[in-house]
Amino acid sequence: MHKKIIAAALAASVVTPFAMADVTLYGVMSASIESVQGTGGSVTYPSRVRVTDNNSRIGFKGFEDLGNGLQSIWQVENSLKYFEQGGTNDAGQTATFATRNTFVGLASAQLGTMQLGYLDSAYKRLTNGGVNVMGDTAADIDGTTTNVAAIFSRGEARLKNSVNYTTPVWKGLQGGISYGVDEGQISSTNTQPSNRNHLSLAAQYNWNSLQIGAGWDHTEHSGGYLGYFNGINATSYSASAGSNGLSYDASGNVDFSKLVASYKFTTGTFIAAGVERGTYGVAGSSNMAQTGWTVAATQDIGNATVKMSYSRLGGLSNTADPDAYKASEWVLGGTYSLSKTTQLLAYYARIDNNALSNVDFANTPLYSNSVGSSSATLATGNRLSTIGMGMKMTF
Repeated sequence: MHKKIIAAALAASVVTPFAMADVTLYGVMSASIESVQGTGGSVTYPSRVRVTDNNSRIGFKGFEDLGNGLQSIWQVENSLKYFEQGGTNDAGQTATFATRNTFVGLASAQLGTMQLGYLDSAYKRLTNGGVNVMGDTAADIDGTTTNVAAIFSRGEARLKNSVNYTTPVWKGLQGGISYGVDEGQISSTNTQPSNRNHLSLAAQYNWNSLQIGAGWDHTEHSGGYLGYFNGINATSYSASAGSNGLSYDASGNVDFSKLVASYKFTTGTFIAAGVERGTYGVAGSSNMAQTGWTVAATQDIGNATVKMSYSRLGGLSNTADPDAYKASEWVLGGTYSLSKTTQLLAYYARIDNNALSNVDFANTPLYSNSVGSSSATLATGNRLSTIGMGMKMTF
C-alpha cells in the first residue's frame, strides 16, 4: 500500500492526470559475488572473482476501471542491467528506459487480456513450469539473453512491436498467442526482401499442485541456427561462418516446441521436468534439429529452500558431427528468506560444452570473443563453472 501511495504522489507531482489512476512502483534489486572460469575451449576464460547484477529491474504499472468488468492497463519496466559496473554490460549494452515488459492494453475477467508493446511471448509466459530453479543468477538456464545459446527454454523471447492475447482461466486452463511484427524488413543483395515476424502459441493447465505447460514458437527468416543463437546483426543477409562450423542462412526459419510439468507435494518437495525441440531451417537441404531436456527438484526446510537441476542438450542433426553440439549443465543452490522481501542465495553451476557447442550462463554470460561489442560471444568447447552467493530484495 505504501509503495502505491508514494508512486501515485510522485506521478501526481509531475503529471496531474495520473493522480486519478491506481499506480504501483515495484522492482527487484539483487546482486552476487562469485568466482567464474571457462576452460578447455579454443579461447580460455581465466578464473576470476566478479560482482554481478542478478537481473535487477524497476517498473511502474497501473490500471483504470472502465466499468462492466473492463480495465485499461499499462506498464513500463526498466532493466537495471549491470548496475554494479555503471549500467553497461560486457556486450556493450546499457540500461535504458522501457528495456523490459512495457505495454498498454485492456483486461477483462470474462474476455481475457490484450496487450500491445514489448512483452514476453506466450511461449515464455506459459511454459516455464518452475524448472529454472536459480533464475536470474549465473545459474539461470533460460534463453532470452542476446548472443547466448542457453541450455533450455531456448525458444523464449521478449517480442518487440508485438500484439498479445491471453485467455481467461477456464477450469484451470489458460492459453495465449503473441505476434511480433518485423518493422525493419531487410533487403539483401542475394535474396528477396525478408521479414523476421515472430509467432508464439502456448497453454497452461493448473489442477491443485499440478501444472502442465505446452507451447510452440516460430521465427521467420531468423538466420538458421547461427543467426538465432549468435545474434548476428542482420543489416544484410550475406552469408557468414561461425566458430561452430555453421553458416548464417537468411531464409532459415526457427521453430521450437516445449512441454513442461511440475508438482508440489504437501511435504514441501517440488519436482519439475521439461523437454524442448528446436528446428532450424536450412535452404535447399534438410533442416537441423536439436532436443533438450531438464529435470529439477527443490525442498523447503523452514525459511530455506534447497534446489538442484540437471539439463542436457542433444546432438544437432544434419551436421557433419551432431555430437559436437551436445552440452549439459548441473545446478545446485539454495535460498533463505530473512523476511517477505529480503532473501539470501547461494549457487553452483557447471556447463560442459562439446567441441562445437557454446552454451553459456543465461543471465550473466561469459564472453571470450569481441568483448564490449554487440557481437560478443563465447568460444566453443568450454567447460564453464561458477560458485556464488548474494542477496535479493523485492519491493
